[in-house]
Amino acid sequence: MKQWMISSVLMVALTGCASQAINEMNVGLGNAMGQHISGLERALGKPAEVVREGNQTHYRWFKESHIEPCNVDAWADVEGLIRKTSWSGYRGACEEFAGGLSRVFPGQ
Repeated sequence: MKQWMISSVLMVALTGCASQAINEMNVGLGNAMGQHISGLERALGKPAEVVREGNQTHYRWFKESHIEPCNVDAWADVEGLIRKTSWSGYRGACEEFAGGLSRVFPGQ
């Protein structure tokens, strides 16, 4: 019984941290919409890839992980305003990106 309780408390604590990182990713990228791409560069660092796609530019950030990497993508128009964002990956790998996003694009 004692071991079960310790495991449950540990699982709840880890889930809380993971949920916070996921929330920070979602809120931060949502708040970045319509802002200049330089804000994402301040939050996430230099993009791993920058590719021109028609009338937009695709920016990609990548963070390696032993489980699954974290990928953040953003598309900006010719004025550098963010028009689309997405992210995928293991929440543990995304924690650094989540921290940067919450610092530069804090939740309301």
